[in-house]
Amino acid sequence: MYQLDHIVIAAADLDEAKRAFAAETGVAPIDGGPHLGLGTRNALASFGESYLEIIAPDPAQMLEGNMGAQLARLDEPKLLHWAVRVDDLERYANAARDCGLDPTPIRRTSRRTPQGLALTWQLMGIRGHSLGGLVPFFIDWLDCPHPSQSAPRVGAVELAVTLPKGSNGARFLATAPRGVTIATGAQSLRLAFQSPRGRIEMAEPAPAGFGL
Repeated sequence: MYQLDHIVIAAADLDEAKRAFAAETGVAPIDGGPHLGLGTRNALASFGESYLEIIAPDPAQMLEGNMGAQLARLDEPKLLHWAVRVDDLERYANAARDCGLDPTPIRRTSRRTPQGLALTWQLMGIRGHSLGGLVPFFIDWLDCPHPSQSAPRVGAVELAVTLPKGSNGARFLATAPRGVTIATGAQSLRLAFQSPRGRIEMAEPAPAGFGL
């Protein structure tokens, strides 16, 4: 398994971002739940096998020195990062090292949905580059149901990632994950998907990424 898992949009206000998304697409994202300790919460919409995550500050948590505090300063929603789904994180950690990159330790993460379902997964970031959210993070959902199965469906998705030629990120992603187009040139992250109200497009030349 080596495929697009999800795409992350960051916003300063989740409720406002959900309303804007529903107005533009005709599909209302479903609440995913809080990320305790990070000061964030999210909402999700499905592309079928992958999904869109809108992440924003969680007003029920303390927002000081965490990601929620960072997101609260955004002027408008922006593409932040993207994730690749795999079932062997160690394999891709080794591949990253072979390209001169620095994979983070694999860590177990969890959240509880508003319906009370506990989700647990493993996560790995990729460091050792200056490309921010152009280089994905990696996720193994273990035995959890995939979030795309329960989120409301929009339409078919296209994700295009352009990396600087000769960069370690481009070498690492020489084989594109299923569902993603990888190219070299002027760096950018471009998202396009179909919705009941037409085609939606977003682009970000330098997505900040999670800094995992």
